[in-house]
Amino acid sequence: MKTYNVLNKLVTEVKVTENPYDFEPELLFDMAMRINKKRSFLFVSKVLGKHLAVAPQIPIMTGHLLAHRFLEIRQAEQQKTTARIVEALKQKTWLGQALEFARSQPLHSQHPLHIIGFAETATALGHAFFDAFTGDVHYIHTTRELLVDREPTLSFEEEHSHASSHRLYADASFFEQAEEVVLVDDEMTTGQTNMNIIRQLHAAYPHIKLYTLVSILDWRSEAHEAAMHELAAELKIKIGAVSLMKGQFTALTTGELPTAEAQSWLAEEAELQITSLAPVNTVTYRSLDTEERVYEASYFKGSGRFSLTTTEQRDYYASLQQVAEALKQQRVGRSSLVLGTGEFMFAPMYIASHMGEDVLYHSTTRSPIYAHEDSLIYAKHMFKSAEYPGVINYLYNIPAGEYDDIFLVFERILDKQALVRLVSQLKPLTKQVHIVTVGGEEHAKV
Repeated sequence: MKTYNVLNKLVTEVKVTENPYDFEPELLFDMAMRINKKRSFLFVSKVLGKHLAVAPQIPIMTGHLLAHRFLEIRQAEQQKTTARIVEALKQKTWLGQALEFARSQPLHSQHPLHIIGFAETATALGHAFFDAFTGDVHYIHTTRELLVDREPTLSFEEEHSHASSHRLYADASFFEQAEEVVLVDDEMTTGQTNMNIIRQLHAAYPHIKLYTLVSILDWRSEAHEAAMHELAAELKIKIGAVSLMKGQFTALTTGELPTAEAQSWLAEEAELQITSLAPVNTVTYRSLDTEERVYEASYFKGSGRFSLTTTEQRDYYASLQQVAEALKQQRVGRSSLVLGTGEFMFAPMYIASHMGEDVLYHSTTRSPIYAHEDSLIYAKHMFKSAEYPGVINYLYNIPAGEYDDIFLVFERILDKQALVRLVSQLKPLTKQVHIVTVGGEEHAKV
């Protein structure tokens, strides 16, 4: 049993019951408070590349390791490259070599897999899980985006989330030949989100009889697991689970919890120099913002938002490597930070992994975490999203002078004024802020 005390306001007791690769809990997560009345605690991942900066190879290899664990359970034997991935993650050394070694020996599933990553936190984790495979494997991630010209294949709720609605924009044929659906998230605390989507999928595609829940952390209680078994029996399907660490926790509030900060958007103006890469491999849809204004928005086909096959995945790598080489030449110092934006995480992560030494990665987020100088999350930047107008986003833990460059990598830019205000917050922290978009700059169609 390990106890986490966050500022004497939130005490969490964690008991680990399954740990197949003997990871120290501190390697995978720490605790923070989030500003959310439904759920005040937050397991902050140290291997996800979302809220905390990590070497970009770490979240990709974490997804690979989950894929290895998935097959290890299925085939009752460890994969040849598993031990090397585990060692690299524990030691945080030779990360690039370990990842390339793993990629040189991709995994093979004995039957088709259809993988779904959950927005926004696990879009890259699901993509990295998919990245480990070759063969008849498909990937798509849920999204909070609302498109005008496409009806979602399905939509469902994540009740405890700050942004609860998920949509899935798959082609009508995406699940027709599916035999197993793999649902990837960074953690499971109740499993309710998985149950919601399984019900939706079963109603639309009753021929799918096998589902597997994949997560870094699995904190479901016996009651939660029993509810999952009852669902499987009700629908006459099988539901399995795979994780890197499993256990139970209790979170107790011992002090007054933080409330949402007042929103202030005053910031100095900043000059913008945008590297707008040729919008190749993009598709344009009309999308709605929070005030129902309509935008012509470009989406990178390789993101996984509209599905990917393993063959398509490899094809997109060539263009991303070209982007990485171009950005590598723009670096002005020794250390660089690459920031993904919202759901657009894996492509910037992959780019960062090919930009040379001393490059770290993480992402903007919708998750409102309480920041305090004495806690894990000690610094916060709040701003409006430049690619999803009206949505409040956050960045955490960017110390002044830590990075010579900060690269903001966008799928597209829809609100330039929001971008100006974000850049004005980042400029005092670094020598150079680089703004990159793979899909171009768009304008609102009101």
